[in-house]
Amino acid sequence: MEIYLSISGEVIPNELVPRFESLEWFMGYVLFFAFITLAIARFAKASIYESLVLANGKFQGVVSFVRETMPLGKPSSLLLLLNYGLSAGAICYLYLQNTDSIQLSNNAFAFLIPIGILAWNLLSFQLTYWLTGSSGVFEAPMTLKIIGAQFLGLIYFFCAVFWLFVSGQGIMFAQLALILFFAESVFRIVKSVNLVLKRGVSWYYIILYFCTLEILPLLMIYIALTRGFN
Repeated sequence: MEIYLSISGEVIPNELVPRFESLEWFMGYVLFFAFITLAIARFAKASIYESLVLANGKFQGVVSFVRETMPLGKPSSLLLLLNYGLSAGAICYLYLQNTDSIQLSNNAFAFLIPIGILAWNLLSFQLTYWLTGSSGVFEAPMTLKIIGAQFLGLIYFFCAVFWLFVSGQGIMFAQLALILFFAESVFRIVKSVNLVLKRGVSWYYIILYFCTLEILPLLMIYIALTRGFN
């Protein structure tokens, strides 16, 4: 009887082990809020996701289609942009938590990376419009950039959820997120170049656009992250 009632010292741990990590709770709150955002967007417009997929697949008439089916100023479209900031930021945050190559003073700054890229592109388009006065040329690329970000945000939401709950696959999800980003960027650039060429824009301006609005912000972010903001 004494054998069965006795408790070995090896069974009792020296200290209490927490049942959860703060990272999981923090990301859980972020993704839950992103889910609520997606749900409200669906409630505001029932066909928002169908319209989003169709808009991203179009090569012609994108601006008119978006204007008729999912206007960018409506609450449903704005909520999709909010989800992009949350879901893409969650991907960046999870990556920083799983790598030692990039160090930030506060990993919460990761949520500013996708927002900064999108804001840089849109502000650059707007600045170019103010300088040249050619609003019609930039309307289609700006629309493609916004709906592309909305579509990426939708995919990144599911990617972040699986990343959070499937342990040990961080590298795979990081590579998947990066591949999706470049795939969307290449597809969008091809469509944008096709649209502006039909408006008689010179290749010189297209190359200038590509270098300043696509490559330069990514290069600046890479340099800033590798230096760690320390």
